Amino acid sequence: MPDRVGPHVKLVFAEMARLRFTYDETEEGSGVRRASIKAWRRKNKPGLESLEAVLGFLGWDFVAVPRAKALPEEVRAELQPIADKLGLTMTQTITALIEIVTDIHERFPFLREPTAIKPAPLGAKRKRPPAVHPDQFALLN
Repeated sequence: MPDRVGPHVKLVFAEMARLRFTYDETEEGSGVRRASIKAWRRKNKPGLESLEAVLGFLGWDFVAVPRAKALPEEVRAELQPIADKLGLTMTQTITALIEIVTDIHERFPFLREPTAIKPAPLGAKRKRPPAVHPDQFALLN
């Protein structure tokens, strides 16, 4: 994948590989055309709506996170004692807060133990029937 591809696009393809989703499954689940997704690798940059749709299908939220310097002073003043108590920088404190608010570690346990998941190569042959994302499984029942 070219260096000019953004980290959000790299995340899409890494998650597709990890979950072993094909382009067709991703198109069907997200509503974004297969050709568009494939073009993200080399030609086109995804629009926000398309990126959110694909990431949503893969189980991710696209969250805008303020940088520490963009925080209002009163918010920074409230967070500073927490950062000091935990021995964290303000950036680390904001990151931890976002993870708590978005419940990211509960939805993605492999983030706690990244060695527990071994990603499959993107072109790997499927050894199981098409996967259903846990959020979609509830809709099927």
